[in-house]
Amino acid sequence: MRRPSFAPSQRRPLALALLTSAAALAPAGPVGTADAATTVLEIHSPGPAMRMSGNGKVTGFYVAKCTTLSSQPKRTICYNAPWLYDGHQVSKLAGKFPSNANAKAVAVNDAGQLIGADLTGAWLYSSGTVAYVDAAGAGVSSNSRLHAVNNAGTALGMSYLPVAGSPVYQPITYQFNGVPRAALQPGYSVVDINDAGMIAGWFRNGAGLEQPFVAAGPDSKAASGIVAVPGLPPVNCRPVRLSQRSAAGAVWVAINCAGNRAFRYRVDAAAPEELLHAGSSNLSVVSINGQGTAAGTAVRPGANAPDGYTALLWAGNPSVPLDLNANQAFAPAGAWNVHATDINEAGTVLTGYNDTAGNFYTFLVQP
Repeated sequence: MRRPSFAPSQRRPLALALLTSAAALAPAGPVGTADAATTVLEIHSPGPAMRMSGNGKVTGFYVAKCTTLSSQPKRTICYNAPWLYDGHQVSKLAGKFPSNANAKAVAVNDAGQLIGADLTGAWLYSSGTVAYVDAAGAGVSSNSRLHAVNNAGTALGMSYLPVAGSPVYQPITYQFNGVPRAALQPGYSVVDINDAGMIAGWFRNGAGLEQPFVAAGPDSKAASGIVAVPGLPPVNCRPVRLSQRSAAGAVWVAINCAGNRAFRYRVDAAAPEELLHAGSSNLSVVSINGQGTAAGTAVRPGANAPDGYTALLWAGNPSVPLDLNANQAFAPAGAWNVHATDINEAGTVLTGYNDTAGNFYTFLVQP
């Protein structure tokens, strides 16, 4: 397998690079290609990107400190810290956490609030201050983890909360400097929350399989209730993202199932649609917006991992994705682990790749 190596000088400048020649693009086949209107913006991220907000903020984490222990055998331990791209520049947030905290951000909202976890537990970062979920007092919560945060500042995750005097692991919501509260009954696992307070997650159904669901949630003004996603194959399936509600009232869920099968489901539809890329392997969906446009990743037909991956976008036709890196739109030939990470309601896709030296490259792509 060829192992590419990219010098720092080969990184693209932080500028909005317009792809100028539609004629240079390959003709459409089973996979679509980008057109002349596609724009690519590089974010000089110090580490991997994890999530994007609706207004284009991005967060991730990076190696902030490494310590070599003198005891035998000698070994080096490295600690992470979050970074935030606010739409203009990247800020490293190591100074907001203890140097040995090993803090990793996992999501960001339009206000720039971050959620993540470190060795102390789950936290919510807001306006330069970190609030820990389990800091409310003994017996309130423990072992908390947060997975998503909406634009109302409501974070969603899992925690041990006391039930009849005993700690029980269950879904929670949390707001800055607040107290974690039960979101759903124990037995459910949650992954995402939108601005309407709707929650996506999974549970084990009567057949013992992981079954995706959508619930109104405790902060929603809609009718309560948990609705299982119908029509999925009889294998383990988990949702990965829940969209915002579109102007037309649509809410979509992106779902991955065992066997490298990916689906999108409009909450008020009769059945989900399978997302395909003929001849590809290692296919997965990572995010979806209120228009039903889903982003994902797969190894191109006839290629191998890690340098055969590309970022995909499914718009109208679930069988014909758009190859976002057609003709090396943002990643050079031979780049490792080219992928999509997120898509927002504006249709901007968070993408990236890495090189053999461990450097991460992050881009915002607007097809």
